[in-house]
Amino acid sequence: MQAEAARAKAQAAQNGADPLQGSFPGSMRIPGTDTSFKFSGFAKLNVYGDFGPRNRSATITVPSIPLSSGVLGARTPGGVGAGAQYSRLNLDVRRPISESFGTVRTVFEIDWGGQYDLTSQATSSNFTTRLRLAFGEFGKTEGWGSVVAGQTSSLFSEATLNPIRSVSDWTMPGTSSIRQAAVQYSKSVGPTTFSVGVENTYNDVTSTAGTSYPDSNGGAGFTLSGTPDVTARVLWRGESGFFALRGMVRNIEINNEAAVPAQRYDASTLGYGIGASGALNLLDKRLTLFATANHGSGIGRYLSTVSTGFGAVTNFGLSGVTAQRAQIDTVTATAGLVGLQYKFLPNLQSNAIVAASSLNYPNYVTEFTTTSSVINRSLWATSVNLIYSPVPSVDLGVEYQHGSRTLLVTDSNGVVGGTADRVQGMVLVRF
Repeated sequence: MQAEAARAKAQAAQNGADPLQGSFPGSMRIPGTDTSFKFSGFAKLNVYGDFGPRNRSATITVPSIPLSSGVLGARTPGGVGAGAQYSRLNLDVRRPISESFGTVRTVFEIDWGGQYDLTSQATSSNFTTRLRLAFGEFGKTEGWGSVVAGQTSSLFSEATLNPIRSVSDWTMPGTSSIRQAAVQYSKSVGPTTFSVGVENTYNDVTSTAGTSYPDSNGGAGFTLSGTPDVTARVLWRGESGFFALRGMVRNIEINNEAAVPAQRYDASTLGYGIGASGALNLLDKRLTLFATANHGSGIGRYLSTVSTGFGAVTNFGLSGVTAQRAQIDTVTATAGLVGLQYKFLPNLQSNAIVAASSLNYPNYVTEFTTTSSVINRSLWATSVNLIYSPVPSVDLGVEYQHGSRTLLVTDSNGVVGGTADRVQGMVLVRF
């Protein structure tokens, strides 16, 4: 291998090429090795102004838009804010092994969009580093196949497929954008790639007393993560666009065995999600149309417009429900998005989307009181932007966003839902 690397270096020098040029675009070769790396990223300033209600968040999260009135004082005028927490660093390292085996690749990516103390901005805007990607990949999809292991985008996620650009960093409503630990295998046959994955599970069950997660007791018990989620995708790519079918299956379980004997129970249910996404390039690729649809029972956290905690629900904790009568039921969600991207000039483009979601629950959920303000029946959102790149490394953008949600039942303050309207701006400088 060293001899081959030396010959390649000598040949590159003979041809007048940079001897440190790497094996993939934008990369550099580590001297004395056949390993190439690329260090990339961007600094991004997000600036927003809300027309109302007050929403001190860098992005609009449609399932939790502030309600139109109530104890949060959401009728106060909207405010303005700015932050750079979605700036990003990426390291991509690759080393060829052999013609038959393929290449070993390692990717790390971080930003500063993790959880943080909101009051930290009073001093020096201390945002928490967040791990986005950390995975290894080896093999050849067109050969025996490739394997990805580590934290990566779920096979059910369509974020990596979506060509529509957003000025903000919101997960587009009605879509899936999950990154998690996984082992995925992919094999290509012509323009079609077949993939299957075993991925991290993190179950969530909501009762009238709150939400239960594997790492917390929400009042109804602990949810268990005893079985990995299984995902699959079939992706066809062509000159005119792409089409993908996606699927996910998960087991959701809740357990209250730590309670006194009369309150102990153990219940589980099967959740699933299916999705279809596609894009079509027109007018010499100046116009791109994109559409996606997702449906699932127990799809939960895999869909952006399902409130956190609503993979499933349980009637445990309601009046008259004993441990023997306790049950767990999935929440059914249907969502879709259509969007377009139009390039007026090579450095001037506009993107627009419209998205809608609908959720269905068992009848007993109307009796939930403590959690009623987060139980949505329907949601929709739209955005339109303009992005201008005066030079290849700089993007300037402005975007209008609108989102709304309607509650399943009117909450204790008589509120039926909430809306949000925002203008978002960005300055992005990449390297």
